[in-house]
Amino acid sequence: MIGKTARPLVIALVAVLTAPAAAQSPPGPSPKSPAAPAPPPGQTFPPGAEVLSVEGEPLGVLAQVEIRPGGERILHIRRPDGSMTTAPAIMASRGERAVVLEWTREEFESAATTASASATASPVSPTPPVI
Repeated sequence: MIGKTARPLVIALVAVLTAPAAAQSPPGPSPKSPAAPAPPPGQTFPPGAEVLSVEGEPLGVLAQVEIRPGGERILHIRRPDGSMTTAPAIMASRGERAVVLEWTREEFESAATTASASATASPVSPTPPVI
């Protein structure tokens, strides 16, 4: 038989041995969250896909999808004349055979002209300003 002084020690030992494993080990590192949000299912835009206007007119071919630091996705579109232009992915959807922009041809041309003018007017500095 166990003595009176050993009994509390045995009870504590039994409690520790029968406790759930999660309660005995310290919590592990928390999983890291991704830097950019994942694109919604069904809204992937494959490079090489044809890009159409909302009316079904061909606008070009998708060259690449850029993911900016805030998670914004930008479509880089190679136009039939070989020039490149961009459009926000939020303005596009994926059809059965092509990427469809929610813009008419005129809106697409206007956006391309505006993007081109702003790129030449204010070039982006590769390094941040010193404060």
